[in-house]
Amino acid sequence: MVIHIRSTLAHIAFGVAVSVSTVGASALAAQDFSLRAGDAIKLLVPREKDLTGTFPVDPTAFVTLPLIGRVQVGGKPWNEVNAAILAAYQRQIREPGITLIPLRRVVVLGAVNKPGSYFVEPAGTLSSAVALASGATLEGALRRIRIVRGDSTFRADASRHKELADVPIQSGDQIYVLQRNWFERNSNFLITAILSLTGIVATFVLR
Repeated sequence: MVIHIRSTLAHIAFGVAVSVSTVGASALAAQDFSLRAGDAIKLLVPREKDLTGTFPVDPTAFVTLPLIGRVQVGGKPWNEVNAAILAAYQRQIREPGITLIPLRRVVVLGAVNKPGSYFVEPAGTLSSAVALASGATLEGALRRIRIVRGDSTFRADASRHKELADVPIQSGDQIYVLQRNWFERNSNFLITAILSLTGIVATFVLR
């Protein structure tokens, strides 16, 4: 009995260790990605509205920011870019609350209310990306999403609230919400019909 308990505890400890490692890897991936042309950086500077804004990454992988000018961001980990930009601003203004948020540009298509191009945060979820397009239509299925990247297609499920960094999403990707299948679209009607038929049969039998 003691051996069995120790073995069980060992398996639980191993499972916890694997879970922590997986979360750590996810968080690391969210910080190690690089911005690309078409992405953007949201700059938030408290008490400095003229400096606050969203600034796109140009085709040469540079971003032009207020006060500090053009900064190369392509091909560099986000942690490194973030630290360099904050250091540059600290030399210009005395404001400890500056925040930088990386944004990916994606295209949301399919069974959504407002298909189009949107900026999303890497730490967001697929469902939040769909929400930017005013959500899925009545025919849309969050469980059935295709991510199109060039000639490749990936399946995804927005109902599971996966972070975009876990998918992972790249700038220019198309998030395509498919329609629900025939049974899903007509399930309420089928249930109502079956209940009605059951009631009719029960009434007939009782007579």
